[in-house]
Amino acid sequence: MNDTPEKEAIIVTITAIPGLYDELVATLQKLMPETRRFQGCIQAHLLLAPERGEVVISQIWENSELQSAYLTWRAERGDFDRLAEFIQDEQIFRTYTLG
Repeated sequence: MNDTPEKEAIIVTITAIPGLYDELVATLQKLMPETRRFQGCIQAHLLLAPERGEVVISQIWENSELQSAYLTWRAERGDFDRLAEFIQDEQIFRTYTLG
C-alpha cells in the first residue's frame, strides 16, 4: 500500500460577465505568480477563451491538504470576493487525483 499522498489536479471554469472579460483575466494574471509560489503548487496555468468569455484555471498540487490550505488563504485575503465582481455564473470547480 502506498502511503504517499496523491497529487491533486484542479480545473476551474469561469465565465466572465459580458464586458468584464479583460478585467477578469488581468486580475487572475496578477494572482498567478502567488499561486505558483504557494507551498505545494506544482503547476498553475490560465487557459483563455475570449470568444466564449471563459477562463479555465488548471492547477496541480502535491496533495489535497496543501491545495485546501491555498484555497483557505485566498478566501481569507478576500481574493474570491474580488473575483466575484467579474464572474457571471457560478464557477465550475472539479478536482481529480493524478493517476
